[in-house]
Amino acid sequence: SSSVKDVIKEIMEINADDDLKETDYKDWERKPIKLFINSFGGSVYDGLGLIDIIKQSKTPVHTISIGSSMSMGLWIYLAGHKRFVGENATLMFHDISTVVWDKTEGIKQEIKEMERLQAMLSQHITSTSLVKQETLDDYITRKAEWYIPSEEAIKLKLADGYYKED
Repeated sequence: SSSVKDVIKEIMEINADDDLKETDYKDWERKPIKLFINSFGGSVYDGLGLIDIIKQSKTPVHTISIGSSMSMGLWIYLAGHKRFVGENATLMFHDISTVVWDKTEGIKQEIKEMERLQAMLSQHITSTSLVKQETLDDYITRKAEWYIPSEEAIKLKLADGYYKED
C-alpha cells in the first residue's frame, strides 16, 4: 500500500540524515521517530516490509497506538523499539486470514504459508510481552478476535506505557 511505502521511505530518509549528522557533529543524538498507528490492519507482506525497516532503523522508532492497532496494525505496532498506547487505544489479535480460490494443491500451499506467518506473529507477540502461546492458541482455535484495551496492553507488556506528549 502507498501509505506503508511512504512510511518506509520516511524512516529511511531520517536514518540517512541522522547518519550524516552523526558524521558531521560529534555530539549528534538521534531523536526517536514517533510512528502513530491507527489501523484496522491490511496486507501482511506490506506490513512485514515496514517491520523489517523499523527493526533495522538505527534511529529508534517509537510506535504509538491511537484509536486502534488491529490485525497487521498490531504486528507493526509491536515492532517499535518502544511502544506506547493512547488511553483510548485498542489492540486486536486474531488468526491470519486470507481468501483463496484455487485448486487443491494451491490451497495447500496457501495454508502452509498462512501457518508460517501465524507462527511468526505468535512468536513475535510471546517474545516481546507477557502473553503466553496458550492464550493466542485459544483465540485462534475459537476463530475469535482478542480486543485488548490500553490498560491491559500495559499490564501484558504489549505497551511500555501511556503516550504523553514530550
